[in-house]
Amino acid sequence: MKRNHKPWTNVATFEDFKTAGMLENSFKRRGIEARTFNDRLLQLFLFLCPPRVTFHVQVRQNDYKRATDFMDADKNVASILEQAIHCPACGSLHVSYPQMTRKFFLPTLLLHLGILLRVTEHEAYCEFCHNVWNLPKENPGATSKKAHAT
Repeated sequence: MKRNHKPWTNVATFEDFKTAGMLENSFKRRGIEARTFNDRLLQLFLFLCPPRVTFHVQVRQNDYKRATDFMDADKNVASILEQAIHCPACGSLHVSYPQMTRKFFLPTLLLHLGILLRVTEHEAYCEFCHNVWNLPKENPGATSKKAHAT
C-alpha cells in the first residue's frame, strides 16, 4: 500500500475527545484517512493557556475536499459537527485556539507578554473571516448554530 505523505489539515475542533473520535471514525468508514490530534501540551507549555478545545480532527490535505463534501452531505456527521467549535460571525469550522501563530516565534512571544501583564486574554480566531472572540466558559461548540463555511 502506498503511504500518503501529504500534510495533515484540520477539519473541525472539539472540546471533547469522544465527539472528535466519532467524526474521525466517520471519515475512516468512508475511506478517508483521519486522525484526532490533541494539542494540550502545546497549549499548556508553549501558549501558557489552560487547555481547552484541544482535539483537532485532521485529514490529509489531498482528502480535504472529499472530507468537507462528506461533512456537508451526511446527516449523522451534521449532528456531530454541532459540538464542534464554530465562528460566531460566519459559522466556519476553521477555528484556532488560542489565537497564536504556530509558525513564527516573535508574535507568540509578544502575545505571551500581553497575557502575562494581563493586557490581553487568550482568544479564538476564525481562519475564514478573521474574527477574534472569547470562548464561552461552558459548551464552546454552541457559539454558533449557523452551517459551517468551507
